Parts: sequence; structure tokens; C-alpha cells
Amino acid sequence: MVKHPKVSIIIPVYNSEKFLINCLDSVVNQTFNDVEIIVINDGSTDGSLKILEYYAGEYSKIILLDQDNVGYSSTVNRGLNIANGDYIAFVDGDDYIELDMIEILYKEAAANDLDLAVCNWDRVDAYGNFLSYNDHSQFDNKFLTKKEVIREFFLNGKEMIEGYTWNKLIKRSLLNDFNIRFPKINYSDIPTMFKVLTKVNKCKYINKPLYHYVQNHTSISHTINANNAKGFINAVQMINSILLEENLMLDFEDAYFVYKSNAFFSEYSVYREQMKSSKEVQSLFKGILQPITIKKCISLNKIVNIKLLIKVCLYKTGLLRIFLFTYHKYKKKLKQSHYG
Repeated sequence: MVKHPKVSIIIPVYNSEKFLINCLDSVVNQTFNDVEIIVINDGSTDGSLKILEYYAGEYSKIILLDQDNVGYSSTVNRGLNIANGDYIAFVDGDDYIELDMIEILYKEAAANDLDLAVCNWDRVDAYGNFLSYNDHSQFDNKFLTKKEVIREFFLNGKEMIEGYTWNKLIKRSLLNDFNIRFPKINYSDIPTMFKVLTKVNKCKYINKPLYHYVQNHTSISHTINANNAKGFINAVQMINSILLEENLMLDFEDAYFVYKSNAFFSEYSVYREQMKSSKEVQSLFKGILQPITIKKCISLNKIVNIKLLIKVCLYKTGLLRIFLFTYHKYKKKLKQSHYG
């Protein structure tokens, strides 16, 4: 066990047996050795715990905690509360990282006294096959101020600065000094990471895809139900409260409007099938989409992209669900013909 590590890597695990060995191998074999690896088994019902116990026996840098299932937020908060590193990194038990990810991010953070270092990432399937990646070469090795990083969070439509924990290295003192922890809601990483951004003085972006997000359709974030929809909406709306608390609403009111509008319409697309049979889901989306008006979008033409404006127009005319159904039906046929 490392007494005073430079980096604490926190890995929450829940039923990740299928992906866990790949994840752990990528973490224990990092080229940067001054780390502690805090792994919390959150009441897994598969073989995850056996795998974790084996790795904990083999690697002294691993701190293994086992608990009854309490959910993601309480799990990562427990990890944060015992972490000793100067910086914190998060890795999900389904995913894996490049072997030099921690070295690259830590060297940047330490050399430049960063509050936050962010790297690029890609999506892969369950077999490690590449799926997608967004290039941000114009931001590579660029320093960002608090206002710049918040603006990218709201307005960069290509997943550069998002509410993800796992492509970031965060100064631990920032989290502790401002008592930043994860609220007990679904999608708690969204408001938590946004809160981090409001406290950042210096951030640097590294365009290398050092984190590999495994597209696992059985994970909680891919479960489609009314409770998850409510959780996502609640998480996005919590940002409004944070802007008010931090006296940033005047600077970012319009940008936040664009961000939440894009987020809610994106989620509407995900739930298009459920709305056929669930009045609860229909009512939920009606309540959040109705205040988004064509007039408001046109007034913000400098920061509203054409895709959002088209979605709003289609929604207001009652055609969005028909359009989404037709689009995804065509997309599915195209994919079938490609692999057929």
C-alpha cells in the first residue's frame, strides 16, 4: 500500500465480471507507479468480487472495499473519503485505460499546477472494437480558464468537456476544500463534475484518447425507464442551482438554456418507443420540452445550432416523434443491409 500516493484511482464495481479483468489489467500496469487503487465492490451478484479478491492479493497498491449495494454515488463518495492522493482519477469497472494515461495526465497536472486535466476518449464495443471518437485537435495542450471550460461544457456539441468523471484527473484538495461529493441521484456525475468546473482556476486538455468507454447496453446508464429519465432531467436541472450558487447565471444563462435543450431533446429521442405506452414518460417530456420555444432559439442564433432549431420546430408541430421513428427505422435497415 502506498502511504502518500500522487494519484488515487477510484473504481466502483457492480456486476462487471465480463469486463473487469481487462479494466484491472489496464490500471495495475500503469507506467506511473505512485498510485493507490481504491476498488469498491457495490454488492455485485456475479463473480466480480472473486476477481477483485484475486487482484487485491496480487497487488499491494489495491485497497479493496466490499459492501452491500448502495448505488454509485455512495460508493464513489466512500472512495473519495479515504483517498490520499494529490489527484483523483475515476475508472468505471466496465471500461479500460491506456497504460500511460495516469502518467500523461499527472505530469501535466504537476508541472502546471492544474486543478483539472482532461483527456480525450473513445467508444468501443464489448470486444474492444472501435465505435466512435470525436477529434478536438484544436484544443490539444490548451489551457482553459474556468469560464472557458464551462462554456465548452455547455456549447461544445462533440463531447469534449462533459459530465463524465472518468476522463479527468482532479486535484483532491479542490474536492475537499469545497466539500464536493456526489448527490444520491441517478446521473450524479453530471452536477458533480459541473460543480468541479465552477471551482477550476486552471485546466488543460489533452486530445489523446486515453480512456476507452465500453458501450455496455446492460449498464444502469443504458436502462430505459421512467425513473432513469427523471434522474437525468433532475441532474441537468441541478446545474441551474449551481449556477445560482456560484453567481454565474448572468454569464451562462443562455449557454445553459442551449445545453439543457440539447440534452433534453437527445433524451427524448432515446425514449421515443417508451412514449407510445407510457403516459408518465409522455407527461415528463412534455413538461420539460414545452418551455423551449422557437422564438427563444432564434433569439440565440449565435449559439443555437441548426439541429436544435429543427428539433424544436418539429416538436412544436407534432412531427418530431414521427421523424425520429422514420429516421431510426431507416438507420436500422441501413445497418442490417451493411452487415447482411
